[in-house]
Amino acid sequence: MINNKKLLLASLLILLPLIDSLFVPMAFGLQYRSEKAMYLVSAYLIPIKLILVIVGGLLLARFAKAQAECGTTRNRYSKFYILVLFGLAIVQCAIFLIICTMYIIVGSQADDYQQQGNISVYTADVGKFGEATHYFSYQCTDQNGFYTLTPIATLDWLGHFSFKVKENTLMIKHNDYAGKGEQIKQVDLTGYSCK
Repeated sequence: MINNKKLLLASLLILLPLIDSLFVPMAFGLQYRSEKAMYLVSAYLIPIKLILVIVGGLLLARFAKAQAECGTTRNRYSKFYILVLFGLAIVQCAIFLIICTMYIIVGSQADDYQQQGNISVYTADVGKFGEATHYFSYQCTDQNGFYTLTPIATLDWLGHFSFKVKENTLMIKHNDYAGKGEQIKQVDLTGYSCK
């Protein structure tokens, strides 16, 4: 009976981080305070997930060792399940370790998120092999701190940019350093409100 609890706990510790990583949006799909805050929560969850998977793997190893010492016969389905679970734990450990190392070496992408008033911007930077894209959204926050985002515009690389709202118009000053100098893009915000 105790061994079955170990197997169940090991399964939960290995499978829950996998489910959260594969099927649930960042930070359990919560939208609290801002996109940047939720990104940071998801970044800080990576080492916690790594620890959970390591503990789950150790419990699974102890379970398999106890089964082998007792001489308890297992059918091939349970052996297959344990092998698959070990495989998932190893793959997750490797991926989480790589991500943690990247955060330590490169840093997080928290600077890719900007917010000013109700306007939230996420810059998806694909690096040297492509252009960055800016996703402008209108953020409405309820009294409990939970927010919803409504897409406003998706713009190609703007270079260095700043933005503000003036008379229901989003004014984006940018300089992409392509010889054109400073330019202004205007996006109409009619219809965007938090009512």
